[in-house]
Amino acid sequence: MEIQQLYYYMELCRQKNFTEAGYSCNMTQGALSKQIRKLENELGTTLIRRNTRRFELSKEGEIFLSYAKEMTSMYEEMLKNIQKNKEIKIGCMPVLAPYHFARMVADFKKQYPDIKMVIDERIASEIQENSDSYDFLILRENTMEDEKKYRFTPLYDDRLCAVIHKKHPLYGRKKIQLKELCNDNFIFPEKGSGSYEVFSKACEKAGFKPNIIFEFPQANTIMSFVSEGVGITITFPTVYNEAKCDGIKMIPLEEEFHSMISLFYKKNKPLDYAQKQFLNYMREHLN
Repeated sequence: MEIQQLYYYMELCRQKNFTEAGYSCNMTQGALSKQIRKLENELGTTLIRRNTRRFELSKEGEIFLSYAKEMTSMYEEMLKNIQKNKEIKIGCMPVLAPYHFARMVADFKKQYPDIKMVIDERIASEIQENSDSYDFLILRENTMEDEKKYRFTPLYDDRLCAVIHKKHPLYGRKKIQLKELCNDNFIFPEKGSGSYEVFSKACEKAGFKPNIIFEFPQANTIMSFVSEGVGITITFPTVYNEAKCDGIKMIPLEEEFHSMISLFYKKNKPLDYAQKQFLNYMREHLN
């Protein structure tokens, strides 16, 4: 029996769904099911009743869950007492302020005051160039260049929207297709930011190459230029609500262009006590 199997089992019991738990554990439903079968074979008992429509633990499964929590708690206490490194280094994409990431970090620091956190905010391309110097990366999934090397935990799911000024001919619309904006001038985040690449790919999928006349690192600057009628932009509702100016309007796109922000960490590098606490905290907090 491996300690990681206990974490898989506890996550399954928390999610009460093999597909969702597999996603959280960065494995397929089938791979997670195999891990649970291995536990059952080793224990010589059934942990989960599979002949019911809803997720249901057997009596033995309930007992094992309590032991799994106790054993993982003891394991983490052991790591806390013998591991000297209590520092976490995070490479973080910009514009996380609208997602209240600072609040989560502050709450985590209150709960674990002995863990030092180093947060390096850079554009996505620079984070990936220096990925070996970080314990965790916070990036948009569709900008990650080498996903196979990483496990990940989803943090925020975004859907693209358009932002136009009040004199734009489509200002009165409730929804638009992205291709309807193909002749407009665009104001984008700077190249390499991650958002730039997401927005560009969305335009390409809509069948056109955007005419980008300005690139800025800050969302507030982008919105101020849109409000003056210099151009339009596409962004995420969370970012718009944080940085919006007078004289502009967010309009949902009919196409479902999604972009997930996730917490990445390397597959071949075991997590130490501090890293494991941060990962578990993020999972629990966001769920």
